[in-house]
Amino acid sequence: MTFITLLFITLVCVVIYHHIGYPILLKLIASRKLKPTTQQECADKYQPKIAMLMCAYNEQQHIAEKLHNLASLIYDNSRYSIHVYFDGCTDNTIEQAMQAQQVLHSQGVQCFFHIRDENMGKVQGLNTLMGIAKYQNDILLFTDVSALLSIDVLDKVVEHFVNPSISILTGVYTLDDDAPESQKVYWHYQNQIKKSESNLGAVIGVPGAMFAMRSSDAFELEQNTINDDFVLSMKVLGKGGKAVLDEDVVIYERDCDSQSDDYTRRVRLGAGNWQQIKALMILLNPRLGWTFLNYFSHKVLRGVMPIILAIIYASIFFEAFIAHTLWAQALATAIASLHITHIVKATCQITTPIPLIDKMNYILNSYFLALWGIIRYEFGYFNKPWKRVRSIRKASTKTLVKIIKRTIDIVGALALLTLVWPICLITAVVIKLTSKGPVIFKQLRVGESSDEFVSLFYVYKFRSMVVDAESHSGAVWASKDDPRITAVGRFMRKTRIDELPQLFNVLKGEMSLIGPRPERPVFYGKLEKDIPYFCQRTYGVKPGISGLAQVMNGYDETIEDARSKIGWDYAYSLSMSSPVAWAKLELSIILRTLLVVFTGKGQ
Repeated sequence: MTFITLLFITLVCVVIYHHIGYPILLKLIASRKLKPTTQQECADKYQPKIAMLMCAYNEQQHIAEKLHNLASLIYDNSRYSIHVYFDGCTDNTIEQAMQAQQVLHSQGVQCFFHIRDENMGKVQGLNTLMGIAKYQNDILLFTDVSALLSIDVLDKVVEHFVNPSISILTGVYTLDDDAPESQKVYWHYQNQIKKSESNLGAVIGVPGAMFAMRSSDAFELEQNTINDDFVLSMKVLGKGGKAVLDEDVVIYERDCDSQSDDYTRRVRLGAGNWQQIKALMILLNPRLGWTFLNYFSHKVLRGVMPIILAIIYASIFFEAFIAHTLWAQALATAIASLHITHIVKATCQITTPIPLIDKMNYILNSYFLALWGIIRYEFGYFNKPWKRVRSIRKASTKTLVKIIKRTIDIVGALALLTLVWPICLITAVVIKLTSKGPVIFKQLRVGESSDEFVSLFYVYKFRSMVVDAESHSGAVWASKDDPRITAVGRFMRKTRIDELPQLFNVLKGEMSLIGPRPERPVFYGKLEKDIPYFCQRTYGVKPGISGLAQVMNGYDETIEDARSKIGWDYAYSLSMSSPVAWAKLELSIILRTLLVVFTGKGQ
């Protein structure tokens, strides 16, 4: 048995324990434990002051309904208050809220608004609200604008908090009927685990849609905190407190994500899970008992699961294609079939459910999106204020396409290098034997641009011209019968073999397999002057080895060529706003590129 095989078996056992073994073990243990009990008689005498806190950013669709929901809760109006932090809203959220506030005030409900013109992020809002409410109240209840709560939620909070050992309370998170089936299945699974954990007084992770904690346990969050609800609740458990779930408390989520929105959220959750492992090392203490076991089995393994799955995939493909092991080849075929099925369904917009395959794809996609979130977190991409997922749907869709595109780039570049390295070796030898100078030619090009920067990078190519080709003419485009092109170089340019070293640019993240042609900085000033918005063609898009403009028009020889290409570049960029349209166009470009290569129709 090889080390890779042993590693694969070990990691598969970890995956099985996390998803199947832990829930079974938890249920067996929890069934023998009595969950912390409430004390109704004491609760009748205990009337703590409760502050309900929520942050709002562009919530005009739900804010009025939410405020009326909170005002209808069964509890003494003089003993609870509502505090809303408006974080730089740009829609009619505040106007809608003020109209509802007038009704609440007429009913004797204490409702306070804290308005900020600039969007500073949810963590800033929570810290502000906790600072305002902590010392005037006994209990803080955190909730989301889009979630409706059971009418007796405050009574339930009081019943549990009579017990001094209980520090955190939450309820059953329930999705709207219109939510995607995959999300309903996921939350049913999570609720079952949390109910079992509740019997042990150690619920690991509470939904931000609603949880309550003692005000004395509240603390200021660090500004870069991603999963604020998890960090707030778990640090309390780290001090020895208990967290429970009341099955009679229903948290009804009104604002359900579409599948693409959910995938966008998975990226952020992946980053948050990774961050909280580092931030909550205090919980990895066996002295905490069930809290330690539940935290490690539930959240730590969940946080590292994307990395574990990536290693499992790498192990399978190594054994399948390097060691040529039959079991690995069978698994690799099954995995490829699973993902191809998902791609075909998404591309062809097939809605017919395939239950087992759909669930497996949802789980695997969620984990690999979480892996992307971990990578982005390590590179500092989560230091920006919060935005509603729904409010940035177009950006989210394009982000999803870019994630898929980058995955294809990495896998495709590695696969192509594996296939074409003999061609590269022969090409290098022929270049060296037929002309003087280096085999690889590098040239400065303009890469992806954004509002903040324009990237520059050196593109790698097999040298197809004589050395110092521009020493007399300066920077000029290559023409059809350019005398500077060598005999070997002419063949390479026709078959695009000269572009193969750019696969290393793709692996470095400077280029993509498909995208606009990377232009030289020296030409940019003239091109932008003669072709309006020329510089915008690589806005948010990496330049590509091949692309729609390249396969439709070939190499640039004049400004007119560049002008005729700009429309193709914009068409490709616009296609990224729709995963289906992009997938179809990407496949078309790949097929056209292969046609150019095998028919020698390049320049």
